[in-house]
Formats: sequence, C-alpha cells, structure tokens
Amino acid sequence: MTAAEPTAVAFLLRQSLGAAVAGAWFSLKIAVILVPAVVGYELLAPRPIFKRWGAWLGPRLGRLGMSPPCTLPLAAGLFLGLTYGAGFIIPISEERGLDPEEIQSVGLFLVNCHAVIEDTLLFALIGARGPAEIGLRMALLAGLRLALAIGVTSARVRLRGGPAGRDGALRAGACAAGSAVAAEERREI
Repeated sequence: MTAAEPTAVAFLLRQSLGAAVAGAWFSLKIAVILVPAVVGYELLAPRPIFKRWGAWLGPRLGRLGMSPPCTLPLAAGLFLGLTYGAGFIIPISEERGLDPEEIQSVGLFLVNCHAVIEDTLLFALIGARGPAEIGLRMALLAGLRLALAIGVTSARVRLRGGPAGRDGALRAGACAAGSAVAAEERREI
C-alpha cells in the first residue's frame, strides 16, 4: 500500500458521504412538497368541490370513453401523479363496475397527463426562479399535457368505435365489446 492509496480512499469516502447527505436533503425537500399535497388532496376529496367538478366533467368524459365514476382517479392522477391515481382505479372499478374500456381510457389519459400540480412544484424545487416562471411552467405543462391526453384518448375512442354519446353515457356496444375482450383475455390465461 502506497501513501497515495489512503488519500484516494479518503477522497472517495468524503465524496460518497457528501452525495448521500445531498440526496437525503433533496429527499426531505421533496417530502415537504409531496406530504402537504397528499394531505390536502385527502382533505378536499370528500368535499363538495369534487362532486361539483365530477358533475360538470361527467358528461364530457363520455367523449373520452369514460363515465362519471372515473373522475376520482382522474383528479388524483392529475394533481398527485400516476401512481396515486392508479391506486384509485382498482377500487373504483370494483365498486362502480367500470368496464375494461373505461379503465384503459383512464390509464391512457393519465399516462399522458398526470401530476400537473406536483411536477410544477418539483420544478420550482429544482430551480425555477420566481412565481412568474413557476406560473408559466405550470400553464405550459398543464396545457400541453392536457391537450395531448385529450387528443390521444379521444382518438383511441374514435378508432375503436367506442362511446361517443353527447350525454356522456357509454354505448352498450362498447361495454359489451370491452367485456368480450376481457373474457377472451381470461380464457387465454
């Protein structure tokens, strides 16, 4: 062992320790954003604001291949992220009897447009300067991702010949087709 080796080892240890401390500090900063966002969502979810939003959004969801019960996973996914929104899809689909076509539409929408609020706050954390830049990023992020999600999801519905009623109700044929596909997939397994 030469005299240079302990210095190299000490240098690597200092660098590793510095990276670990920086990573832990960054994780705490993320927690400061995410924990209040999740708590705020959980406090607002049972309030009438989500019911009003769902009542307003319900008829429009039919054009995207979704029914009004899909508003809860959409709200969770839009505000808090894909994983949080996906956590609502299974219980809602079991409770309300969503068919596979609706679940796929919700998933496709959330893949394209999720965590709009959370992502913007994280952008601010990693270097956005001032409220104007944060507001601009939020507007751009929300607008572009929302337009993409609506475009892709509605194109999927049109290509599959899915629900397109003006009242937002799903057509029986689309539900039957989704059930037939799900039954076929179960038989293959």
